[in-house]
Amino acid sequence: MGSKKEIKRLEKELATAIKKYNKNNDEKLILASLLTNVNHELEESLRNEKRFIASVSHELRTPMTSILGYGELLEDTKLSSQQKRYLRSITQSSHYLLSLINDLLDVAKFADKRVELSPKVVDLYDIVHESTTLIRSKIADGVEFEVNIPILEHKIKVDDKRLKQIIINLLSNSAKFTKKGKIECFVDSIIECKSSNQMEVFIHIKDSGLGISEKNAKKLFIPFSSTDKTQGTGLGLFISKELANLMNGDITYKPIENGGSLFILRVIVEKSVKKEIGKGLIGKRILMCSPKNSFVDSVVMELKSIGMESFTHYDSKNKEISTVILDILSQAKDSDIMIFDADTCKEDTLDIAKMFKIMNPSIKLFAWMNDDTLVDTDIFDMVISKPIAYQQFILEIENAYSKEDKVESSKSDYSKLKILVVEDVEINRIYQAEMLNNFFNIQCDTASNGAIALDMAKNNHYDAIFMDMRMPVMTGQEATRKIREFDTTIPIICMSANVYKEDKLEAQEAGMNAFIEKPLEKIDIETQLLNLINHKFSNKDDKLMSELTQTALSHFRKNFDETTAISLFDIAMVSINNSLKSIEDHTYSQNMDVLIDDFHCLKGVLLNLGLPKLAEQATILQKSAKEGVLEEKEDIKESLVTTLTQLLEYK
Repeated sequence: MGSKKEIKRLEKELATAIKKYNKNNDEKLILASLLTNVNHELEESLRNEKRFIASVSHELRTPMTSILGYGELLEDTKLSSQQKRYLRSITQSSHYLLSLINDLLDVAKFADKRVELSPKVVDLYDIVHESTTLIRSKIADGVEFEVNIPILEHKIKVDDKRLKQIIINLLSNSAKFTKKGKIECFVDSIIECKSSNQMEVFIHIKDSGLGISEKNAKKLFIPFSSTDKTQGTGLGLFISKELANLMNGDITYKPIENGGSLFILRVIVEKSVKKEIGKGLIGKRILMCSPKNSFVDSVVMELKSIGMESFTHYDSKNKEISTVILDILSQAKDSDIMIFDADTCKEDTLDIAKMFKIMNPSIKLFAWMNDDTLVDTDIFDMVISKPIAYQQFILEIENAYSKEDKVESSKSDYSKLKILVVEDVEINRIYQAEMLNNFFNIQCDTASNGAIALDMAKNNHYDAIFMDMRMPVMTGQEATRKIREFDTTIPIICMSANVYKEDKLEAQEAGMNAFIEKPLEKIDIETQLLNLINHKFSNKDDKLMSELTQTALSHFRKNFDETTAISLFDIAMVSINNSLKSIEDHTYSQNMDVLIDDFHCLKGVLLNLGLPKLAEQATILQKSAKEGVLEEKEDIKESLVTTLTQLLEYK
């Protein structure tokens, strides 16, 4: 009897336990279902946010094309000084609005980890100099602006646009809050890495402005937390710090006693090719008129050191300026460049410059002065401001001749080109046609959507098609795919206000050859026209890179949705970039043990991308490093590195 009761009790407890288990399991399933729904809603919310930001960006950028474009056309007409002033105000305000749009896009991209750097070989001096030049007009009257930039022996590899964006943001804050005293921008130090070709650059932005309270200092780098309640979005410092972090650097703030601020920008850059200052001036005949001093002696020594003998200096200190000018005028006819110290000539500067142009209309005139507001500088090919390092002085003159090539290229005859412009917004379509006509003497055809463009491309021969993306009836992508069915060679250049990476990838996949972001500028169109007449759209390397990109994306799309596939592709590109940097550093330091791991890691990434042939090359290099015979496979290493570098640049 006792055992039966025990069995019944246990059965009852078991039934209760099963009931509780089933109830808990049901609750878990309900909870899992709720979490799944919440997750889907969050993902959809994020997608909606991205779509909203992309849509707002597109809708704002589209009219900006007309505003800035017609401003550029208007600038090319005869205007009174008052009209020029009004136009300058419109253009500046438009560029400010565009910068706000770009800031909002950058914030969205940072949140989504979609900001990419595009490093290229540039001069550090040029980056800082151009940034400080752009900011000068914003600095209050009476505020001293001191810039000190060293002349490096090497160029550097860095994303110059993003580095400029950081420096301009920091300087803009100083200009805004400094009404008296001084603003300084200088390169404080440069530390070379012993184990690699990288350099750590420290740039200081210092001012004697109002300073920042301890409370506000804590939220300096938080988005939408402006320390100035009257103006500003509070995005500049946040974006700048995020960009510095992407460059493996940072931005820090230090208060200055008795008011003022110090921002320290630290970035990591790659040391690139060694600069050859003045080489472009060899063979040119240069005349210079100025007081003789140590600066002139340094210029003469530098030019002689590169083998230049045709530089003649006239000392304006110990002779009457009229006597010196007469001596120089006798040689002006056979000279290429004339540089004179406008501070010495003073009020006679303009008359002297006119005499030189009469004697030799093709001579390049350079005025070297403290204040270019003292004279009308329009007659000069360049005004060089004092003070300046003597090496940079030579570079400025040399750059004037490198610009000659650009001027010649701008004189290229585009009039025979047959161009089709496809744009749904009528005012933008009219502007683009007028720009091609006014600036490049091109009478183009136009279409208002992809379907019309497709029909025109079938029945006419065009040298190139400039194609919008988002259009009614038929999109630019769909039109491009259909055109590629019967014409695989015609260059199709995408013009779009959609500036996310997936938009650019979508354009590539459709068969477009290049991508221009709206709002369009004259230089954007001219670059593509130059590529067209120089046959750069038939580049075999670009075709190979396009094939590799498509193969990798298709590999991911087999197993993932579009967003995940693009995200994985981006991660793979970052891994390749890091691997290439690591391989370069460890090859430089001859660290074979780590190189074995570098090639192993690269092989894995390439296999994940669905690129087995490139992965096989990485395997060969890994094995060679392990056996200590890597130098015997230098041709394979160079080929792999070149291909992957082009792939990174292409994407």
